[in-house]
Amino acid sequence: MTRIGEPPIGVILVHGWLGAPADLAPLAARLARQYDVVENLQLPGHGDNTIQPAFIEAELLAAIATAIDKQRDQGRRLVLIGHSTGGSLLLAEIARRLSDGGAGLNRLLLLVVLCATPPRVDLGYAHRWGSHTANRTLDLDAVGGLVSLVNRLARRGPLGVPAPVLIAHGDADELVPVADAAWWRNRFIGAQRRIRIAGAKHPLFSGDGAEQAIDVIARAIDDARRREPAADALTALAPGLASFTARWPDSARHIVASPAGMRAVGRTFNTAEVAECEPTLANIEITTRCTLGCVACARTQLKLQSRFMNREDFQRALEALPHAWRVNLVGLGEPLLHPDVVEFIQLAVTAGRRVGLVTNAMQLDAATARALCASGLSHITFSLDAVDQATAKRVRPGSDMAAISANIRGFIEEMNRQGVKLGTAVFTALSGETIDRFESIIDFAADHHIDALMVTDLNFPSNQTRSVHHAYTPASARGFSSLLRKALKRAVARRLPVLSVRGLEEFALDQCYLDYLLLRGEQLAHRSERHRHCLSPWQTIPVNVDGKLTICDCQPGAVLGNIRSTPVSRWWNGPLMIEQRRCMLSDNPPEACRVCPRF
Repeated sequence: MTRIGEPPIGVILVHGWLGAPADLAPLAARLARQYDVVENLQLPGHGDNTIQPAFIEAELLAAIATAIDKQRDQGRRLVLIGHSTGGSLLLAEIARRLSDGGAGLNRLLLLVVLCATPPRVDLGYAHRWGSHTANRTLDLDAVGGLVSLVNRLARRGPLGVPAPVLIAHGDADELVPVADAAWWRNRFIGAQRRIRIAGAKHPLFSGDGAEQAIDVIARAIDDARRREPAADALTALAPGLASFTARWPDSARHIVASPAGMRAVGRTFNTAEVAECEPTLANIEITTRCTLGCVACARTQLKLQSRFMNREDFQRALEALPHAWRVNLVGLGEPLLHPDVVEFIQLAVTAGRRVGLVTNAMQLDAATARALCASGLSHITFSLDAVDQATAKRVRPGSDMAAISANIRGFIEEMNRQGVKLGTAVFTALSGETIDRFESIIDFAADHHIDALMVTDLNFPSNQTRSVHHAYTPASARGFSSLLRKALKRAVARRLPVLSVRGLEEFALDQCYLDYLLLRGEQLAHRSERHRHCLSPWQTIPVNVDGKLTICDCQPGAVLGNIRSTPVSRWWNGPLMIEQRRCMLSDNPPEACRVCPRF
């Protein structure tokens, strides 16, 4: 229902020429629970499904125009949804109005949704239409009229639809091939986004994928209803954000409402069991293969088999997470071992994402450095828990520190040669047995001209007997404090910012890093019994190599669903995530949180 103070919303759904209102009925029923007026239009001549309707373009467009004008005259802003050639008819009516001067379309339209709509018709459609219509014989004159309309629209060039356009397509569509959906890419002047629905056929709202298709559209309409511009203060702090929200303006509301977005502009984020924004940060694991056997890593402990995410699944993850402005290639594997890692970065960058990568630098040879520096990557983090060979060999078996050092130096030199500025960081998880090597890590980062060092204690319950927290006893406290104090003084002398892991998810960390400086060594060992810092379940979603979504990076076994098939509404604000947030805010937080340095 429309909220107080908001303009009323009307939704018009238009079926295809060979379809009927029943094709859109499940979607219409879902939307009717949210909006006052949802009209599932029946086109002229479509009352009897056993008879092929005539394709009289003027009559079909007149029916759509009447429905639009009725809603307009009632003062409603409109969402137009077309299925199959119903989408073509909607575009034809929009084009007609634009040619007549627009007739207030800028104020009228909120969103246009094209569902399984053909961007063009070629000879391949003749056979597919025959299969699609079963025993019904097509009238060639009528088919000719339809083909003429679709291809006439295609020849017009980019159409200035005065509203964002969402293109939803089943990847198993037997009538309009999913590959054809890519033809829409350059057909609109304004904002557009595309999502492929796994397993869905041409009847997008029944059968496989129907729940996901309905959920995608319902959430997009809700976003359009609550559309707001990105805060100027935020876009000024976060380079690239204005360009990202211009691609899909409804991402602005989510980013502004996220914990990182609110903190970036000096506002307080209030935690609740239900998240007000969808994920704005995505940690995507593109491989579980790694040449190291790090003792504290969940990959080593879980004994994972090596697997790679394919290009389609990576693209699908980006499509399903439209508001995830920051994308980090990180997980229980080494991203640089993926043969398509540079292509994945470029895909995300092309979609306007700010892309980061976490690497152990073992595979960061000269060719890889050149490709990464030219890829559009925003920041790179080197994961190093020790920098002398003996310690590294013990805690991260397989490490070759001489090669790692040379690779990092080569990468920094390549950055300078290409004249690109990537953010660089070293990420270090200290333990009770490596804390005495902290100062050498600081020197390593400074010597290699790294921008910042981020330090954490070990997470995961299985690691706690080796943690700094466990080793920090009353008997050892004075010695540890002295050791850490000396190391932090060394960092100040080397002009290297040493940051707490609690700043990991900030949008504008370079602007607010002073808030996260590690000033006292005791902060490393500290654990909180109550929720104080972590806001990951309110803004960040990990996606593993198989597309599984997990509660957080610290709980890789806590699966919420799968990015390929689980509707966002069922996992992000579904029962498991709501329970996670509730428990985090309670007097009895989950064990994984109580042992986490970020909590």
